Amino acid sequence: MAKNPLFSTYRQGENRVTSSMLAVFERIDLSLLEELLTAATGESSLQLVSFVNQPPGRGASVPDGRISARFSYWFEVKTVPDAVSRRQLDQHLHSLTDDDQDERLFVVTPDAVEPAVVAELNDTRVVWFSFASLHDAIGLVLEGSDQVISERTEFLLRELQALIVDDGLLDHDDVVVVAARVAYGEYLNHAAYICQPGRSFREGLTYLGFYASGAIQREVARILYREDGVPFGPDEVERRRTSDDPFDQRMASVIEAFVGEGARQASESYQVFLLTPAESQTTLILERPILNTKRAASGRPWAWTLHQRYVNSRQLVDPAVGTTEDLEAG
Repeated sequence: MAKNPLFSTYRQGENRVTSSMLAVFERIDLSLLEELLTAATGESSLQLVSFVNQPPGRGASVPDGRISARFSYWFEVKTVPDAVSRRQLDQHLHSLTDDDQDERLFVVTPDAVEPAVVAELNDTRVVWFSFASLHDAIGLVLEGSDQVISERTEFLLRELQALIVDDGLLDHDDVVVVAARVAYGEYLNHAAYICQPGRSFREGLTYLGFYASGAIQREVARILYREDGVPFGPDEVERRRTSDDPFDQRMASVIEAFVGEGARQASESYQVFLLTPAESQTTLILERPILNTKRAASGRPWAWTLHQRYVNSRQLVDPAVGTTEDLEAG
């Protein structure tokens, strides 16, 4: 079967990105593709191929094994934000067969959050993920997969990551950097960030960084979970300890630790970010702290942020960025 050309000859960005993405998908192992799409979408129900020992047959038939595949995955790709059309998605859904096979319409965009039209459809067959999620999923699969990944497959996936970056499909401010004179040390000890309830943050954030001691510190943590209005106290700890949700379990440990250390009041409520620890592979580690070079009109040093600021993760990890002036110039 002839394969799509790896490096697409399409001139239009949308078609070129789609063609190149599918060409990479076509050349990697199906089980790895399943792992990649699961990581990018957060969908645990995706299964491209099924391998079953002694499957039940008809009547008394019990074959020794079966390999089966019954799915149809469609893709709608946009390379600019806020470009998804409800009418277009409705038309695509008419192409789905509604039979017993596993069908999905994947909507892939550079938007920081799920487009409203996808949510409005309320159709479990329509699954949105961002290019940022795909980029991160490739990194997670290459670093943490149990499968043996060949040099060729790694090369193809790295090239797809490079295409996503080079086409500017990650270019949104996905990092919040908070003023963290005390919070930075708390993060290193507990992999969490706690602030006052009701504090406003942008949607679409992926990472949280810390501005302390006149610099953006090297550890830029991935945001795993965020919850506002969390009551700190023994009753809340006990309630969450009985939950099967791993985030509840971890939240209970965070509450217990902060109250036990006297860092927070047991009778108050807070907004809590659960973060990847400094040693996690998914935490961004900068080559060096990014020093603040901001000056007031008088020439005196001035804090880069007194509250919080938003930056782009791709600019933040650029080795050429050593100061906040470099960061703002980028």
